[in-house]
Amino acid sequence: MLTRDRVLHPTPALDPLPTIRDLCPGYRIARWDSPADLSADRRRRLHMILRGLAARAFGADHSAYWHARVQGGFFDRVTSLALILDHGGVPVGWGGYHRLHLAGRPALYLDATGVVPAHRRAGLTSALMTHFLTREIRTRPLRGVDVVMRTRHPAVYAGWLHSLGPHRVFPNTRRPLPARVRRTAAEAADWLGDGPGLDPDTLVVRDAYRVFDGDIYGVRPRSGHSDIDDLFARTVGPKDALMVVAHLDALALARCALARAARSRVRRMPALGGRPRRGERAAAPVHPDTAALLTAARS
Repeated sequence: MLTRDRVLHPTPALDPLPTIRDLCPGYRIARWDSPADLSADRRRRLHMILRGLAARAFGADHSAYWHARVQGGFFDRVTSLALILDHGGVPVGWGGYHRLHLAGRPALYLDATGVVPAHRRAGLTSALMTHFLTREIRTRPLRGVDVVMRTRHPAVYAGWLHSLGPHRVFPNTRRPLPARVRRTAAEAADWLGDGPGLDPDTLVVRDAYRVFDGDIYGVRPRSGHSDIDDLFARTVGPKDALMVVAHLDALALARCALARAARSRVRRMPALGGRPRRGERAAAPVHPDTAALLTAARS
């Protein structure tokens, strides 16, 4: 059941508090819409939470990646940042986005997103993306918005392609790249600092994850679709990424939401409270400061 966002207004002496709202059964999000206003102490705590979640979500050490991002002004640049919380308020995932203007049109760049393994069958990434996109598209339901992301995970690309189709998601093997998509990808790559590494024909970004000392994933990611997995194996190197450009409007978003609702009826959901499936370890708080970071927002 949808609920209205609950914004808790801080006193002048406190950091901006997150908006808390339901995401899906057993889960909520804590969303900061002005991360640039967070104090150094709150940024430090969030940094440690994000770093810990990323290590568990990807099965690899992402400390250098997050250190470089925070030092490069991540909290000052990101438009919206959210933690996914289980029923007990423990963070089990995260995501965020940047509001941009690319190729003369409104655009969103979807930032790194992840969910810890024990909670992946709950459809949390899809639910969080739907939440973000609904907030943005409702201000321009007919015109819609371009969505850009950088990924080396074939399942992420497959999910977008199969949900929206090749007429809305690029690159794909069925349609040539439109000039506007090329321009959007090029401007996004320049904004990311990846401009020279972008192949304008394939939208592969060479050495996009150069900041990583080791592997990005502990286990090579797969989508379960042999054609897409083979495409990534052939064209996307160990530190490369694919720049994905999609266009969504209110109708396309509604179709995605309906498809997600249909899948959720047959998905094996964790028990109420966000407990993992039997045989998997329960998610522990990723940092002792987690409770202090969110307690005021939950009261």
